Amino acid sequence: MFLKELEDYPWFPSYLRKMQLEFVGWISVQLRIYSPVLKLMDSFPKQQWMDLGSGSGWPACYMQKNAVRPIHFTLSDLYPDSVSNEVKKHVSVVPEPLNLLAFSPIAGNQYSMFNAFHHFTSEQQKEIIGSFKAAKSAIVIAEVLEPTLLSFIQVTLAAFVLQPLTAWAIKPFSFGRILATYLIPVQLFTVAWDGWLSVLKSKSSTQYQTLLSDLADEHYSIEVRRIKQLKGNLLVIIAQPILP
Repeated sequence: MFLKELEDYPWFPSYLRKMQLEFVGWISVQLRIYSPVLKLMDSFPKQQWMDLGSGSGWPACYMQKNAVRPIHFTLSDLYPDSVSNEVKKHVSVVPEPLNLLAFSPIAGNQYSMFNAFHHFTSEQQKEIIGSFKAAKSAIVIAEVLEPTLLSFIQVTLAAFVLQPLTAWAIKPFSFGRILATYLIPVQLFTVAWDGWLSVLKSKSSTQYQTLLSDLADEHYSIEVRRIKQLKGNLLVIIAQPILP
């Protein structure tokens, strides 16, 4: 049986989903976990990116604000109301729900995904990359978790230590977040559960290479990089057409 994170279920309260995703996204920005992707995105020819599975939208917003050359993101998600109100001030959002498993990429367009790829099964991951190959479009996928004890410890500390230390500072300020963190600390446990499950569902760079290797050919490149960082390692998948 394939378990999904609580935030992926339609019955999960939308206000808890939004606060949870805001915390995860906001922390990643404060730690600049995705900073190595900035230079990578600068090497792509177009300035327009569509972000998939955006969640709170904080990572894409960080990219747009800190890119070497101007780039613009449009955010999308199965639950678009999860995008942080603070992020909406700077980045465009597709208002309709977008189911990535039923999404058809547009040829020549550029797409991104930050810490959302592990939500899918291996078969679904291959289908997703296969759809981009068929459309001759490019996608950059960044994952912050690996199937290791260290990742398990990191998400535990983030949920039970870092979250209470920072809940008051996350923008926009929310009394609901204060209530769900300190008075009735349900969010500590929902964030921890989803984090633990995400670690169990994550893959190593070698596993991604094995999974996706048969999709690469002389017309389409798929590269998996593991970037070591003290603040947290980063797995990056770059899938793009090979120009003649």
